[in-house]
Amino acid sequence: MRGLLRRLAIMLPRVLADPLAPIMVLSLVLALSLCLRLLELDQPCSTPCKLSSPHALIFDENYYVNAARVIDGINPPKGAPYHGAPRGDDPNAEHPQLAKLVIAGGIRLFGDGPWGWRVGSVLFGLIAMVALYGLVRASGGSQWLGVGVVGVMGSDNLLLVHGRIGTLDIYAVSLMLVAAWFYMRGWHLGAGVVLGVAGCMKEVALLLLVVLVVFEGLRVARARWVRGSAVGWPRFAARPLLIAIVGSVLCFLGLLWLLDVLVPAYDPVHHVTYAGSPFTHLFHIYEYAQHLTAKPNETGITSTPWQWLLDQKVIEYGRLARNTVRDGKVISTHTLASFKGEINPFIIFVAVPALFTGVLAAWRDSDELAMIGVCWLLGTFPIFALESLLSGRISYIYYMVIVMPGIYILTTRMFTKT
Repeated sequence: MRGLLRRLAIMLPRVLADPLAPIMVLSLVLALSLCLRLLELDQPCSTPCKLSSPHALIFDENYYVNAARVIDGINPPKGAPYHGAPRGDDPNAEHPQLAKLVIAGGIRLFGDGPWGWRVGSVLFGLIAMVALYGLVRASGGSQWLGVGVVGVMGSDNLLLVHGRIGTLDIYAVSLMLVAAWFYMRGWHLGAGVVLGVAGCMKEVALLLLVVLVVFEGLRVARARWVRGSAVGWPRFAARPLLIAIVGSVLCFLGLLWLLDVLVPAYDPVHHVTYAGSPFTHLFHIYEYAQHLTAKPNETGITSTPWQWLLDQKVIEYGRLARNTVRDGKVISTHTLASFKGEINPFIIFVAVPALFTGVLAAWRDSDELAMIGVCWLLGTFPIFALESLLSGRISYIYYMVIVMPGIYILTTRMFTKT
């Protein structure tokens, strides 16, 4: 046994030093994540589960899947959201249409059931993991560090659940990561175009522009501090940033206009159709968001951004349980499937110290990976906090889906040597 352990100790460094080793481990992580996302994808469901009707929609799938049904010309069941809405339109006008079009495409391919509702989320969840690896590498991180960051992302319950249910956030964050990856590779126009597409998945994806502005500002500030003199802002940062901003804005507005023409957004409350100017649709999105305010002392699933940092106000998205009944009374309950909006406690509890170590590395060592992780947090989380503080904007813990990539980077980096 000692001889075997000795041989393994000799072989392991050689295996890990092989350039293909990180790619192989990354492939295993992605394969495992795919299996976990596909595992019991049809749950929760009542028995028997041969048709789509016994399958329960999870949380906000009730809105987005039913909107996708209407886009596909399917009238949702009576009592469900958007029942009776004009078929072919998108009755969920408070968000752009693109992610719901992907769900509608899934329904066309796989039928009006769990696979049709959720296969797009599974695919974009994997895209997010690959893009996060690409972002780490483009920011100067090693292959193994990239694998570690992806592994941390794969171990987070919040992203796992959103990578297997038919909601919009996974579509937005996956393309945010692709855009950030492209930007750090120097493909600034491509980054802007991808970000414009991400905004049409869910408008909150455009917060990446704030991340990039903070990133370039921090990079310039540090360079000026080290050199002791002004660094030319236009030459150093403004051109790539401007290209990305203009590209994203033009792509977002152009694509939103095209979507409004092809799949008009319909407001079922005021019976207004947005099929022309993207600006009128954007104004509706903004106006709708302004009415989402929290009430004092309100109970339920709403939470403040400060509670997210403590992993509080977890949301029970969906649950399927089997009751054992004796003499007409329930004597025990066994949970068969549970879907929770909950962050991996270890990841979120080390987020704040990881942020401080990231700030130190970014400023002292000009570590671009630490810098992008810090700026991702500073460009997303404070926006939600300010909205909650200043306007009383209603918020939920799943908003952290957009924030988490920065935390994955910083928490993983904190436990590495470089």
